[in-house]
Parts: sequence; structure tokens; C-alpha cells
Amino acid sequence: MKYQAIIIDLDGTLLNDHNQISSNNIEAIKLAISEGYKVTLASGRPHNLMLPFAKQLGIELPMICCNGAYQFDPVQGSINDSQVIGSNALNALLDTLNIGQFYFTLYCENGIFATQQSEHFLGLQQQMLALGVEDNMKIVPSVRSLLNECGDVYKVLVSSEDKVALCELRDVLIHHHVQADLSTPNKLDITAKGANKGTATLHLLNQLNLNPKYTIAFGDGDNDAEMLRVVGEPVAMENASPAIRGLANLIVTDNNGCGIGQYLRLIVSEGQHSCQHSYFY
Repeated sequence: MKYQAIIIDLDGTLLNDHNQISSNNIEAIKLAISEGYKVTLASGRPHNLMLPFAKQLGIELPMICCNGAYQFDPVQGSINDSQVIGSNALNALLDTLNIGQFYFTLYCENGIFATQQSEHFLGLQQQMLALGVEDNMKIVPSVRSLLNECGDVYKVLVSSEDKVALCELRDVLIHHHVQADLSTPNKLDITAKGANKGTATLHLLNQLNLNPKYTIAFGDGDNDAEMLRVVGEPVAMENASPAIRGLANLIVTDNNGCGIGQYLRLIVSEGQHSCQHSYFY
């Protein structure tokens, strides 16, 4: 089978534990692009925290951002096909989060907002500094202030060390007309109903006149599930959640290894999927 497109998650997949891409993986992705494969990124991150990696890899296709809430075209510098959380759903969501005393961060049209510091918020600021990205994050005194300043909301991220409480929150939010997926066991990503990496992948492939059957996708977290379900070649990392491993045709080494690069070199060199094993090292 000749594949046409490759879609890659960032955190826990392409990025190692130091938020870097290995030289092996960089070279393999650039090779795939040079051979005509359509390559892009799909992440829970906003576009400003994806762009440095896209530039490093030479990616010019629209990227899937904030778990599918919008596309960002790195060539035009424009946000496209956005799905924002509606005001009623957002107000109900924020009421639920306040009652549960959860830390939450809003990824918005006008930046990244929170009402209090959290480990996740500080981590984002550190990443911006490390990547040389302008800090567009702000702590505001109240939810009312937040809603007055943030503009359209693409994603709400809830972080907690209480994994059970986070799973219970996810189950409650099913009734709030939003999509809620765990990106890690300690982080819950919330977007508009139907805004996920799977629907965004199908939309992007349709725009590019490409067939999902001939698409490879790499992921590790539960927020990658819909994306892996819609492509012909779903690939999981060794560090992936059990649910993601169960969806994959193939499992490659963890995000600190070079499994992505090794597999892409195989695909490029042979022009077809010839690996006969469920693990590829």
C-alpha cells in the first residue's frame, strides 16, 4: 500500500521528555516530505507552541491545533476551520470546575488564561521561554474577568493529581455538550462537542484530496484515539495508554526512542507497509 499522508502528535509522541525532536526523527520526516508525503502535526497545543517544531521539520501544511478545535496554516499565518466552545456550554463548564476546585487553563483567541497559577500554567510559560515564543499568558482575578478578556475559547485544560476525580469529571462532562479526552492521566482536554483530532484529520485530508485509508497517524494519549480510528495505519508509541495501544496496527519505541524515524524510513524506502510484527524497533 502506498501511503500519502503522515500526521504526528507532539507531546509523548514526537517530542522526547525534554520537549525536543531527535535528529533521527527530524531527518526521517524531512526525507518523507522530500519524497512527496504530506506531513503535518496534530496536537493539544495552540499553534504558537507548535510552530517552532513545524519550522524545524519543514512542515508547510495546516496543523491541527488544540485537539482539533482549529487548523493553523503556517504559510499564511491564519487560523481556519475553528470550532469554539459555545457560551452556554462554557459557563456551565466553568461552574462545574469551580465547584470541584480544579485548576484549569483556557486556550483562547486572545491568549492563554487562568484564574490561578498551576503547575501546567507555569510549565507552559517555561516552554514559551525555551522555544523563544512570545508569552501570551495571563492570570486574571476572576472567571468574569477571564470571560471579558479571552475572546473565543478553543480549549479548556484541567489538571489534577487526583486521577480518579479527573476521570469522574470527564464522565460528568459528557452531559455538558463538550468533548473531553485525557491527554495524560493528569490532564483533561475539553473542546467543543465534535471537535477532536479525528474530525479535524478527516476535514484536512478532504481539503487536500487525500484518502484517510492511505494515511499514517502516530499518537500516545487518549486524545489521539479519534485520529487513530479514522486512518488506515494507526501507530502507537510504546508509552501509549492501553486504549491507544489497542487501536494501533503497530507499536514503535517510546517517545525517547527513534521508532517514528525508523518506521518512516521503511515506508519511504519500500513505498509500502511490509512490517509483519506488532512491534517495530
